[in-house]
Amino acid sequence: MRASLQITVHRDPQLSTVVVAGDCDEDSEYLLTEALTEVFEVEPRVLEIDVSGVGFGDSTLLHALLQALHTQSTRQRRLVLRSPIGEAVERLLTVTGTLDVFTLGGHERAQ
Repeated sequence: MRASLQITVHRDPQLSTVVVAGDCDEDSEYLLTEALTEVFEVEPRVLEIDVSGVGFGDSTLLHALLQALHTQSTRQRRLVLRSPIGEAVERLLTVTGTLDVFTLGGHERAQ
């Protein structure tokens, strides 16, 4: 049995954060999508996503992260994956060749 997905959201127009912990798959990805939709309502200058607590993530997690990156990019805003990203997510991004499309950092300040 996998750990359930837990998401904490802080919405702010300058810096919004989404902290994701647990396992993200097709059964729980909707929780992440809903959280990101909520954050996008404030159109944050910087969106920081902390995935260090993700124990398992599949293509649904990857899709949500890429969609969030696309949304921020089309608005000329930034998305940062808080570093360290965690072993499960690093493996997912490395295997899929998408690690380099994300900015890794942490505790960003809006610019």
